[in-house]
Amino acid sequence: MSEKFTAAVMAAVRRRHPDAEQLTARAVPPYGSAGAVEAVEVTWVAGGTARGAWFVAKPARDGAERRVLAALADTDVPVPALVDADPDAPVLIMEHLPGRAADEALRSLAMRWEVSALAFTVARALASVHRLRWEQVVPWLADVEALPEDIVDGQVEARWADWEARIAALPEPARPPFAAALGWLDRRRPVEVSLCLCHGDFRLRNVLLIDDEVSGLVGWSAARITEAAADVALLATDIAGLGLPDDVAELFMQALLGAYLQSSPRSLANLPFYTVALLLDRALDATEARDPSAPAALAALQRAMAGGGRVPWRL
Repeated sequence: MSEKFTAAVMAAVRRRHPDAEQLTARAVPPYGSAGAVEAVEVTWVAGGTARGAWFVAKPARDGAERRVLAALADTDVPVPALVDADPDAPVLIMEHLPGRAADEALRSLAMRWEVSALAFTVARALASVHRLRWEQVVPWLADVEALPEDIVDGQVEARWADWEARIAALPEPARPPFAAALGWLDRRRPVEVSLCLCHGDFRLRNVLLIDDEVSGLVGWSAARITEAAADVALLATDIAGLGLPDDVAELFMQALLGAYLQSSPRSLANLPFYTVALLLDRALDATEARDPSAPAALAALQRAMAGGGRVPWRL
């Protein structure tokens, strides 16, 4: 357990409870996937009564996640409450939300109706984020005066320049499949977009459940204003990486897509583009690192393109 995080949590507890005595801390299993997360249980005595609470701590980086969480606290999206609102604090401290991660829950399901029910629950949670009026909730994340198409086009152009530079740096024999992927994406660039606040790391391990209902959405460090399909594409690739039977993964995603489109005002017309873009990033990462998984990642990218932008369930 990081001494820095522990000290920050203990200091936050002392500020909240100035009469606290006999403070102790211990590590507890963390949740979420956004960065180096530490979960800490703190116990103390105040007024002769033993007390305790769980907290989550992580590097604050530029303070962006703290600001997003503070804004979302006034919405119906279930996010962790901030313990320390100091914008300059180097450690982000949040209350530890109860619940079981949705990826763990999905792996344990035996009945097809249970898989569909979980997909409906996750879809409604994502739709609740995408329904928010980002211009009112998080206006600093993008230019509120800009056209949605201009915002997304700028993001795509920046991503495109990065892809071209990375592909050009590869050995010449390795470039053709990546160049083919760029050609595929170029023909499907987003034109009509569905702009919204996106979670940015919407994986099942960042969705917490209690009694089959969402108790929390965690891991907001990558939150941004972008095309709604970006969150759904990331979720689909996350599902493909869980090692589920193909029919279970397919059932979950089909149920989720149907429930999402019923619950959300956003379109998913650009889902194929964002799915292949993610798989291109994945294949480039593996190839650049000379990782043994590179051939499989490239094969998954090619299968996705051949399938019209659908995620292959064996990544």
